[in-house]
Amino acid sequence: MRHADAGDADPRRWPDDRDRPLSDEGRAEHRLVAQALRRMGVSFDRLLSSPLVRARQTAAITAEVYGGGEPELTEALGDRATPEALFGRLRDLGRDQTALCVGHEPFLSGLAALLIAPAGRVRIEVLKSGVLVIDCDGHPAPGAGTLALHLRPRELIRLAGT
Repeated sequence: MRHADAGDADPRRWPDDRDRPLSDEGRAEHRLVAQALRRMGVSFDRLLSSPLVRARQTAAITAEVYGGGEPELTEALGDRATPEALFGRLRDLGRDQTALCVGHEPFLSGLAALLIAPAGRVRIEVLKSGVLVIDCDGHPAPGAGTLALHLRPRELIRLAGT
């Protein structure tokens, strides 16, 4: 899941872009997205998030809608994320467990491409509040995934009738 809309970077308001929060529109839209996902039966066992404010806020909205606890923050989804770091973080998942990972572009689309095509020669665009569902055969690794779902926020909201 990509974080919700946080508006444009503004060095005067947020000298460190890691501190940029969600916009009011982003919060409202993402609440509808999370509600739509829940109504559609999309579930997860663990909720991991980038430590950047906009991703943390997105994950917190998702957790609230799902009635879950606090998201687990990890630099493996942050602004310097690498696939290897995230794969390492996900290695302790059981075979039947799922993780919802809230992060940033271009990392998420690159990660998805790597998971579904070992050479990474797939172009995927993840919009803000967009969701990809990738099923992995075993632990996440290059080429181990199958793209099961790719939805944009408006599509999610329409599909769930919210």
